[in-house]
Amino acid sequence: MMFTELLKKSNLLYRKHFYFTLILYFIITIFLRAQAIKENWTPVNNNSNKIYINTVGLENFKEDDIYVWVLEEHRQPIVMEGIDVKIYKTKTYFLLNKHLRRYSILQIIFYDSKNNVIKSYNYERNNDNPDFKYRSPILEGSDVSVVLLKCIEVIASKK
Repeated sequence: MMFTELLKKSNLLYRKHFYFTLILYFIITIFLRAQAIKENWTPVNNNSNKIYINTVGLENFKEDDIYVWVLEEHRQPIVMEGIDVKIYKTKTYFLLNKHLRRYSILQIIFYDSKNNVIKSYNYERNNDNPDFKYRSPILEGSDVSVVLLKCIEVIASKK
């Protein structure tokens, strides 16, 4: 008889604990909002497509490396091999080096006309060798060059 009573009390305690945890979780979820990813897209002056950089956090880069998201709105949609839909926007995550005047693409995301993600690629590699870390030169007058200059301008203005 005592074992049965003990089992009933244990089961009742378990249910109370379960419901208390469930209610607590529900309250926390209601009152705490997930952190929203903040973005501040600033236009970059260039002659081709509309290009914007996300300036959030740029002021934190004090050394030569700058990590920046770049959004490019294509005047004419582009077509790429392996992607069956026309690309209207491209968001690219760059690693730029001011001193070496070189860069790498770390991630790229392609969007359709309705801002749906079509395809994305991640090129991040854990490599500290500058010959491999920065894959391409920043050519004078290129879109990447203009992006670098805008990043430097934004960083200087936020000091």
